[in-house]
Amino acid sequence: MEIFIQSIDPDAWNPVVKGPCIPIKEVNGELVSIELDEMKDDDKRKVQDDQKAKNILTFGLSSD
Repeated sequence: MEIFIQSIDPDAWNPVVKGPCIPIKEVNGELVSIELDEMKDDDKRKVQDDQKAKNILTFGLSSD
């Protein structure tokens, strides 16, 4: 599976190994997730890699 995912996008393997990226910020002493329009480019790229990995796994492990 690692080779398959890396052949499509090498960065998509990181979320599989490390878990998803959930950008957070502190608001009034509480940690809350950052909305997409507030994310920096690096956070957006990490979230996109998460979605790529989910998509590859979903369609790579189909019922066929």
